Amino acid sequence: MDAEKRILEFLKRKGSALQSEIVNELGLAKSTVSEILRKLESEGLIVRERVAGKSYRVWYFESSPKPCKILRVGILRASEYPHVILGLKKLGVRYHIKVFDSALELTKEIASGRIDVGFSPFITQTVFALLLKSMRIHAVVALNGSGIAYKGDLRDCKVFATSEFSAMESNLKLVLETLGYDIHNLTFRYFDSIDVALNSFKSCEFDAIAVWEPYLQNFERVLHFKDVVGDYPCCSMASNVEFFRERRKELVELKNCIKDSIDEVGEDVAKDIAKLIRFDWKIVYRSFDSYKFVCDLSAKYFRFLERYGLKLTQENVRSIADHL
Repeated sequence: MDAEKRILEFLKRKGSALQSEIVNELGLAKSTVSEILRKLESEGLIVRERVAGKSYRVWYFESSPKPCKILRVGILRASEYPHVILGLKKLGVRYHIKVFDSALELTKEIASGRIDVGFSPFITQTVFALLLKSMRIHAVVALNGSGIAYKGDLRDCKVFATSEFSAMESNLKLVLETLGYDIHNLTFRYFDSIDVALNSFKSCEFDAIAVWEPYLQNFERVLHFKDVVGDYPCCSMASNVEFFRERRKELVELKNCIKDSIDEVGEDVAKDIAKLIRFDWKIVYRSFDSYKFVCDLSAKYFRFLERYGLKLTQENVRSIADHL
């Protein structure tokens, strides 16, 4: 392995290191390391920052808490992003998409600055933005797209599985209460991995599961949340505040590109998403019908959160929402 690859692998593994650590750990000459780091920095693969005197801390671009030359985008393993993918292509900048299994983990990465722009549940982004004050929400990009898969008769279900602190959990409980269930007499089990949860459902460890597209396409007995509560905000676009301050123009352009791509959603982008989330593209394409793709931010979305018990003041909304 040549010196450049060794340095990149070292930084991927460590996340960050002092430049002197790279020299000492890899046994390379200072001049060699300096030359390679300058090249990698120009390519956007690393970020360097002077920490004291002539000492530098070096981050692999995915681990940097600061914005990079490469736009770092986070999405969930879901199919609600066709216009987002098309918009990124139109934007004309270098970007890297990281796929997450957990809405909490993705939203944490936006808040920490390791993801510049992320697309995760609207309610999750709202709560994180309020508490941590390190995110700005720019647009809701999808409505609907999830529901309950169940066995037997839904009225007989007592044990429900859902992801925690997400649109899944909020909508599941809202729908069950709307249908007349006493949720205090039900059991809720939370999962971090959708694959583990689906296997547990197949082995009858619980009666029903709140799940999103395209996974919902694989079940025969399904109740879509929208059929009970109407259209609801599913996924939104948020950025880390430091990225927002430094590259607001880029965010404006991205939002416009996403909005302009809504009517262009088709089979080709379904294939792109299928590769990212490792799913059959035909199932992904069918799942698009479960969504309404949008790209705006209006008061009605924040008002909908009141149905989950989250009531925001106008000041709250102004502090977290950016009307680009």
